[in-house]
Amino acid sequence: MGKDEKIVEQAIEWMLQLEQGDLPPGERAAFEQWKAADPRHAMAYANLSQSVQQFDVPRQVGAAPVILRNTLQQKSKRRKALKRIAALAGLAVGAAALLDRVTPVAALTADLHTGTGQRQRTTLADGSIITLNARSAIDHLISPVLRQVRLLEGEIQVQIAAANALPFSIETVHGSVSATAGTLMLGLQPLRTDLVAQQAAALLSTRNGQHATLAAGQRTWFDQDEIGAPRAAGGAENSWVEGYYTASDNSLEEVVAALRPYRKGLLRLDPAVAQLRISGAFPLDDTDRALSALASALPITVNRVSPYWVSISGRS
Repeated sequence: MGKDEKIVEQAIEWMLQLEQGDLPPGERAAFEQWKAADPRHAMAYANLSQSVQQFDVPRQVGAAPVILRNTLQQKSKRRKALKRIAALAGLAVGAAALLDRVTPVAALTADLHTGTGQRQRTTLADGSIITLNARSAIDHLISPVLRQVRLLEGEIQVQIAAANALPFSIETVHGSVSATAGTLMLGLQPLRTDLVAQQAAALLSTRNGQHATLAAGQRTWFDQDEIGAPRAAGGAENSWVEGYYTASDNSLEEVVAALRPYRKGLLRLDPAVAQLRISGAFPLDDTDRALSALASALPITVNRVSPYWVSISGRS
């Protein structure tokens, strides 16, 4: 049994004890200590509680409610029922996901990386300044004959120092961008890379041989095969550097995507409200305040099951 499965098993055992009635003070304290000992513990218990409500047990097992109520009074039967619910909800996967939400495991071997809720500003050997957004990672190689950064995850802003016209290249899985000076911002998405040429003209090349030039003040995207049509930059794309996400008639889905790297739990969004539009500045370093602001401005409900499980849905 893996560690994630053991955590779910522990959550089930605690739920069984709590369902028997009032716990003695010592046991209640032990339960709270267990939840506080590891964020995955609190997450697993919150997920299990939510899933017990979501997966209506009588209908899931096909038993008549009166029969099921009698059998669930037996602890062993109840344990089996809870394990069934945990399997249906994929809670062991949820525990593993939470570990990654705290520390992005895949980025730990990168030259520079940030965790959830962190930003990092670093001066490279050539004098260029690179700022990593939360949950971002890069490798870099700076020498007298080569200036190269590889964006592995997340989002960066690079203030490129002039160095005798030596190009500064930034690579992603989709292609590369280069400039000799100025400021560029890149964000790595699953299917594309977003680029903003804030104060620099940039040369783009996709993995499969497409090329283009992006003028200063423009933005675009590229994947391995093509480059999107350039558009005027809005001017607030780099507001995350100062700790804010600035929306200008953006979708709720876009705002939530910007908040996720700053939360150590799961932030779920109902697709039914994902395309609601909003404008405003939302604090990245206080995502609870940002979520409250969204709930005040839009017809949505923010349901905080626990600090590690928050869901957003339409207002009833």
